[in-house]
Amino acid sequence: MPIEKILPGFVPGMAQTMNQTEQRVAPLPRVAPPPSGSRMNITGRLGRATSVMVVLTLLASAINYGSNVVFSHLLSTAAYGDFTALIAVVVIAAVPTGAAQTVVAERVAVLLAQGNHDRVRYLMRHAVGHIVSIATVVGIVYVACIPLVQSALGLQAIGPAVALAPLLVLSLFVPVASGVLQGMERFVALGSILLLVAASRLAFGIPWTLAGGGAGGPLLGQALGTAIALVITAWLTRSYILGRGTGAATSGLRRKPDRRTLAAGGAFTAFAVISNLDVLLAKLLLSPHAAGEYAALVTIEKIIIFLPGAVAVVMVPSAAKAALVGESSARVLRIAASLVLATTLVVAVPAALAPHLVLRVMFGQKYVAAAAGVLPIVCAGAVLALLYLLVVYTVAIQDKRWVWLLAGGVVLQIGSIFALHSSPVEIAAVQASVVTIVLLANEFLFHPILRGERLFMRLIRASPR
Repeated sequence: MPIEKILPGFVPGMAQTMNQTEQRVAPLPRVAPPPSGSRMNITGRLGRATSVMVVLTLLASAINYGSNVVFSHLLSTAAYGDFTALIAVVVIAAVPTGAAQTVVAERVAVLLAQGNHDRVRYLMRHAVGHIVSIATVVGIVYVACIPLVQSALGLQAIGPAVALAPLLVLSLFVPVASGVLQGMERFVALGSILLLVAASRLAFGIPWTLAGGGAGGPLLGQALGTAIALVITAWLTRSYILGRGTGAATSGLRRKPDRRTLAAGGAFTAFAVISNLDVLLAKLLLSPHAAGEYAALVTIEKIIIFLPGAVAVVMVPSAAKAALVGESSARVLRIAASLVLATTLVVAVPAALAPHLVLRVMFGQKYVAAAAGVLPIVCAGAVLALLYLLVVYTVAIQDKRWVWLLAGGVVLQIGSIFALHSSPVEIAAVQASVVTIVLLANEFLFHPILRGERLFMRLIRASPR
């Protein structure tokens, strides 16, 4: 689950954990496909599991994004821009560890399918040990850079930047915890934890903000909720992590990244950048008030991006099981993409049809001036939802090339926003254009979702010569 769900809008080394585990586990035997009458139904499996996750994540999203709306009213426009920019910092810094969720979930699902519980235990302890070393370094570096963060982002006060430190460190552990529950297909537990974190932001953040704590309140609230969620996950999986080990955690502390690790971490990093860098650039290039208006638009975008996040969560173990019976992973991707599109339309269509009403109801009259930016930001959110699905898919199938597509998109994004940034609306239009170009490039060069390359070839053949 992306960090902005656990944040609400989330390593290096985890792929090696998988590789090391694979050295100790015999390769999976090729399972003959069952008779057609009893073949596992991917659509049904995805649909049932997704329905559970969708209900829970919808509740978490309602609370989480509802809290964003609440804080947009409690904070000044400039302070709300500070809050959104700091969330973007956490996402960009912590999302590289999001690769761990996909890798751990895929490997746990495969090992449990083999009945190899000892290797699951090794994998979990190794992953935790590796994250401890990464979190220590990241925490120390961020604390040293807090004055620079305040200056670079033009924050109203240093307090919110300080409050971000515990959230940043704890967020690095979330992908491993989520990946374990995902691989075990404990979707109710995973969804319930999302609810807990979302509620913590409100329960702690509102009193803090009302007491004059500013944007730091919701950040500390999420940090508290994340800590509780990690403790609950450890309790649920205690049979795998307690007791004397085999040196897995210690070896995880010493683990160095390899090529696959860098590719997986790079894919999640590139997605974090392309989906959040526009917020930071808006904070740097626009006035504080205009940056706050763009923050409101981005909140709508994030709802659309991560509302169908449950589909990506369910897809990984489903794809692993499909491989066991010889079914195509590309088919799983297309089924998942259709579910993502259906879910995003629920929010995207009303927002695009009534932008003034949406901004007025959600954020208040002071944000209505940015109404022209709702349509492009809604389009950007829908495309980014599909790109996130592709990130998870390509990491799961170990495609090391796809990260370069996103990297190219980031370069295009930076150049385009620096060239065109006269208003929040213009930045929203640039963001929508860039991510659409990236998705189209994927259709023709990598993993087509809509089989656009076939349509293109038909058009070429049908055109007059």
